[in-house]
Amino acid sequence: MDHDPNMRTDPSITPLSDTGDVIDAWSDLVLFADAQGTVRATRGQPLGYLPGCDRTGEPFWHGLALGTGSLAETLERFPAMSIHHIACSGGRNYLLRIIPLSDVVAREGGFVVVATDNRPMETLYESYEERLGDNISALSDSITLFNALFDTAKDPTFLMSPAGVVLSANAAAGARLAQAGPDQSRDMPGLGMEAVLAGDSSRIVRRAMDALDPGKVWTGRVTGADDAGGFPAEATLRRVRLTGHSLFQLILHDLSPQVELRADLRDQKAEVEKMNIALTRVIKAVEEDRREMRQTLTSQVRQQMLPALDRIARAEAADVREGYRAVIEERLADLAGGDFSGQAGVGQAGVGQDTALYRLSPREMEVCQLIQLGRTGAEIAGLLNLAFETIQTHRKNIRKKLGLRGTRTSLHAYLRQKPPLS
Repeated sequence: MDHDPNMRTDPSITPLSDTGDVIDAWSDLVLFADAQGTVRATRGQPLGYLPGCDRTGEPFWHGLALGTGSLAETLERFPAMSIHHIACSGGRNYLLRIIPLSDVVAREGGFVVVATDNRPMETLYESYEERLGDNISALSDSITLFNALFDTAKDPTFLMSPAGVVLSANAAAGARLAQAGPDQSRDMPGLGMEAVLAGDSSRIVRRAMDALDPGKVWTGRVTGADDAGGFPAEATLRRVRLTGHSLFQLILHDLSPQVELRADLRDQKAEVEKMNIALTRVIKAVEEDRREMRQTLTSQVRQQMLPALDRIARAEAADVREGYRAVIEERLADLAGGDFSGQAGVGQAGVGQDTALYRLSPREMEVCQLIQLGRTGAEIAGLLNLAFETIQTHRKNIRKKLGLRGTRTSLHAYLRQKPPLS
């Protein structure tokens, strides 16, 4: 084949004197044929399932089992510069490329025929297909797990775009924000930040989104939006980096129960403080009454009973002593509110129990007064600034002095039947 004088070549490209210099690096079977299609040289690895495919001196279509009888028929069925899939017996196949040579490479013309065994590519394809299947399964499992965690989260959770638009929301978000529809969370995608957060909270979270780095977490107090005008919440914001873009996960932890509990505790504390003030006043009044009672008793004993006892001691006549005794009994009855003149009996038993109260110590009287008011042992210990065990000891001593030891009568029931001790 003569050189075409009109064909120009790039002067920066070094002419190829031997095509084998390039083909040596290929792993395919490469046949070099002349203008008639006869194989003159071969390079690369022969195809094991095509005996004689690398034989020289024969047309390339014979060795490659193309099923054609001439070069013209071969080029008609398998046009040059295209890739053809050739099936062989035994399920094997290869790719065929017929490349005409210009007179720059071969003066007489010719062909480079490349036969590429598909088996390595099929093996690679199968390997990649298996890996791709595993990756798809793993991705599907990850998506399923994410959806399970996302949908079952108790706190309202949102996936938001960098522009602050809701992309997805879980069931808790739809229920808390009271969106309309049978499945409230499905109606939320497309809503803006203002539909999720009330007041200045949307502006605060937007600033946090702009400043948040991937993998970092921002938390802050915000007000969530609902039909009731908003609810206090603690917001947790995360930036999630995906391929080519980022998303934000926003979690709103409802603080309404904690706020209500704090308010209830404040109210109860105020009530307790009021009760403490009232009890303090009652105790002060009891102390004042007790002091007045002592002063009255002391005054009456000094002014009436002691002089009478002195006269009894100096009197010689029995009737005089009996008269003074009657006076003393009358005064004692006035002081104790009972009758000392009767004989032993039911009435005298009651008088004995009433007078037994006056054998109690001042501290025991204080304990009785608080028991009569319905206070428990722990409350009495706190009010009198005593240990609980000390109060229990006082109760035992009081029951002993009042004759209640060994009986089923409770101290509280006994004292409730008596006039107020204050």
